[in-house]
Amino acid sequence: MGFIDDIKRCFTPEEGIKEPIYRAVIFGDGAVYLENVCQISYYSLDEIKLSLRHGGLKIKGEELYIKKYCAGDVVICGKIKSIERT
Repeated sequence: MGFIDDIKRCFTPEEGIKEPIYRAVIFGDGAVYLENVCQISYYSLDEIKLSLRHGGLKIKGEELYIKKYCAGDVVICGKIKSIERT
């Protein structure tokens, strides 16, 4: 097993689907752009939870806000401390 295989396993569901679950572009600790988001399931200034087709994401930070949410694309700004799959 190589590094690339480990990365693929983290971002591909066990059912064998080869397409990525989501796509994220992180801009330092100030913003993140996410694709393939189904819905925003929780929102506060310290935490935002997003639902994906398979699982979810939890973004933690300070003074978080949603700058854009349209057609499965989300832009979250603020001081982002972590992004976790749930």
